[in-house]
Amino acid sequence: MRKLSIILYFVLFSLITNAQRIFHYEYDKLDDAEYLVTYKHEFMPDSTNNELVRNSEMLLFIGEKISKFISQPAYVIDTNMRRIPTDEMFIEYFNNPTTPTVRVSYEIYKNHPTGKLSYIQHIPSETYKYEEPLGGFTWKLSNETKTYMDYNVQKATCSYGGREWIAWFCPDLTFNDGPYKFHGLPGLIVQIYDTRHHYNFDLSSINKLEPSIAIDITRKEYVNTTKSGLHKAEDNFRDDIINRAKSAGLSNSSQQAAAKSLSIKNNPLDLLRK
Repeated sequence: MRKLSIILYFVLFSLITNAQRIFHYEYDKLDDAEYLVTYKHEFMPDSTNNELVRNSEMLLFIGEKISKFISQPAYVIDTNMRRIPTDEMFIEYFNNPTTPTVRVSYEIYKNHPTGKLSYIQHIPSETYKYEEPLGGFTWKLSNETKTYMDYNVQKATCSYGGREWIAWFCPDLTFNDGPYKFHGLPGLIVQIYDTRHHYNFDLSSINKLEPSIAIDITRKEYVNTTKSGLHKAEDNFRDDIINRAKSAGLSNSSQQAAAKSLSIKNNPLDLLRK
């Protein structure tokens, strides 16, 4: 059996135990994505170790009214899972060494529902969702400009989630959107990073989709919560990781490895829990 990352193993375990539900999911179409924006995302999961840097390619699907932000590996897995008809093929897929590893597990829908943002994250063995109003960013525009990937971009700053952020947006790309929850500038955010450079998003490409791709959402029973409720669920999962590892039949060394793997994730992008 392919040696999966500890966290992916538990996600896999939780999915297998609910396999009947997985293969019968349906999807609600929300919009048609007309543009696909790709970002390179680098981040430091451990605030005590600046040399530990993770990266993930992130995708922003922009529709007429709604956008969706998701990691490229998660999008690939979701797309492939929709085609898998049996439990056996599901397990085989995750055992395949070409199956990507998901380092960023959240999905963000802007303007769904109207005027709000939906944040979705799987914490084995439930999927949590909370909503918050669009907005919340008080941008300060600067006269400073530069060239980024042949785009003329302008600087803006804001405070969010306990961090200070520097953004560069392109007025010629007339989307008031960007990576993660960031939006509200008069142009697409092509680069944004916190002042400590713990979290960085950098535009890789922007492409017109022809034909368009559906922006949809899984029709399932979410645990509807708040931001603080999701953080509490993460804490509970972390605190109970040894028991979960035992229940999954992992060895003592693997149990400790699971606990260590979670312990280094102490530097979330959003430091504020409310």
